[in-house]
Amino acid sequence: MAALDEKVVLIAGGAGEVGEGLVRGFLRNGATVIVPSRSADKLDQLHRQVDQYGLERLVTLVADTGTLTGVETLRDHVGRVVGQIDAVVASLGGWWQGQPLTEISVDLWHQLIDQGLTAHFVFARTFLPVIADQPGSSYTLINGAGALSAVPQAGPISISAAAQLMLKDVLAAEYENSRVRINSLVLATPVVTRSRPKGRVNWLTADAAGEYAAFLASDAALNLRGETIIFKDKKQLEELP
Repeated sequence: MAALDEKVVLIAGGAGEVGEGLVRGFLRNGATVIVPSRSADKLDQLHRQVDQYGLERLVTLVADTGTLTGVETLRDHVGRVVGQIDAVVASLGGWWQGQPLTEISVDLWHQLIDQGLTAHFVFARTFLPVIADQPGSSYTLINGAGALSAVPQAGPISISAAAQLMLKDVLAAEYENSRVRINSLVLATPVVTRSRPKGRVNWLTADAAGEYAAFLASDAALNLRGETIIFKDKKQLEELP
């Protein structure tokens, strides 16, 4: 699998439950991992969940990750404290299901679209220019099954997830002549996490997502640029270089 001993990786959303698996995957593969969160409690929980994988390589920061100003402040702070980063993994947004599109309020629509799409735009706008010319750099957007099919009563999730794929396509086209590799990793099943430890036998786990994301940040994936990778079976990990 991936060899990331020299890599510094920023994982946006790393304090979430899928994010925990991403963090473990990168730590297992030797990376230094930076995780920002607005919640100090979530960062404390993250430390407890990953302590056997190398806490000396985990840097956590309380930061406003919900606004452009906050993310730009985070960028500047990371530059001062950590220095150059090699990769960004954006695992932003969450699940929601409740009402048909024609019944949700405009305020809720904006909230969900902001969480699932605008947040990705803000992080890409802020951090892609930072790593664009870094040799071996990568930017991975984590997406979900809502991008692949319409889910009733979860319209804003499916819509923002599908739009996130086009966001990746546009960014990849615009950065085609740079060194950064931009890809989407679509988790095509529900994900087994700490709070949902049981699922169907074919469901992905947060740690499987972490292993695949770590591969995408490694030099073994240098040929992957602008790809939408549909991750639907843990056996796909066995096929990686």
